[in-house]
Amino acid sequence: MKNSSSSKLEIIQSELQQEILRKVWKVGDKLPTEAELAVKYKCSVGTVNKAVSLLVHKGLIERKTRMGTRVLSNTIVGTGIKLDAYAFICPSDQHEGVWRAMKGFQSAAQAKKRRMLMLTSGSDYQKEVEIIGRLTEFDVQGAVLYPVVPSFNELVHFSDILQTSKLPVVLVGVGLPGQGISGVSIDGFHAGYTMTRHLLDKGLKRLGFLAYRSWAVSIRDRYQGYKWALSEAGIPLDENLVLLSPSMHLDFDNPLKESIDLSSQYLEQTQDLGLQGVVAASDFMARGLINVALEKGIRIPEDLSVTGIDDYSLASEGPVKLTTYHVPYEEMGRLSFEMLESLLEGNPATPSEKHVRGELVIRDSA
Repeated sequence: MKNSSSSKLEIIQSELQQEILRKVWKVGDKLPTEAELAVKYKCSVGTVNKAVSLLVHKGLIERKTRMGTRVLSNTIVGTGIKLDAYAFICPSDQHEGVWRAMKGFQSAAQAKKRRMLMLTSGSDYQKEVEIIGRLTEFDVQGAVLYPVVPSFNELVHFSDILQTSKLPVVLVGVGLPGQGISGVSIDGFHAGYTMTRHLLDKGLKRLGFLAYRSWAVSIRDRYQGYKWALSEAGIPLDENLVLLSPSMHLDFDNPLKESIDLSSQYLEQTQDLGLQGVVAASDFMARGLINVALEKGIRIPEDLSVTGIDDYSLASEGPVKLTTYHVPYEEMGRLSFEMLESLLEGNPATPSEKHVRGELVIRDSA
């Protein structure tokens, strides 16, 4: 039996859809705000949000920040195209972690002789979700999604609209604990602990931590691993050696820009504090820090040891090769395919979350 919130959601979605199809609102017209609709239907804004998301999925409306929601079409058009495929959706295949995960997904799908559909959506995470909503028109069975969500508030919204999806979805690279959405991600705690332990084993004690997108679960777990290793070694946490920036500005053409800006701020913050080593939460962050340090005349690793997490190709490039934590993205992609296939087979024993461990790769920087 459906609960009252589900029934209300269906009523709102159905009534709004019929009004659009009857051209009460024509193409280009703005709909009332979600707050206004919540008053009209005597429900929460969250319920209205989910109903509106379903109409976005059907291609009837579009929703833009600060511009409101407007009608895109007064008809629901079926494609007639039957692909019987699994989809892999991501912002850009130019990001190394993404294409390595995509490679693992492809290999697993080919081994099972499953048809695949690869789609890129750009940096607007809502486009990824809208794409998922339209895939059923093409008889796509399920989707693996590699999202890049820029803020915590948008992560909450992203989780809400994913839960309205009628298409089975598996996340890769991102975890949403407790949200009932299946996913495969790296064991961030193990990564942060391993890199901190490596620097401690070298005899270093004044260790810092540097990251952006600090609200993300993956970054939080890496930071917890860093703190645990320090505590285990009997070294108190010095928050002056830590910089956790909540921001993240996507730039696939220049991925080091934000890292370099944040690294300049970090080295000013830690000047004269006896900093000996830094655990950076990603290879981009670590490479940006190394570049800024070298420009300031700081020798790597003689004056400052730096480690990353990812093991991207840039880790083995440049004048100083990066010591890092190898993340098995291909394995994550393979597991995401297997998890999606298991969901589609209706396997109730499938775990909703899988955490994959990597390993230490020692190079010049530490």
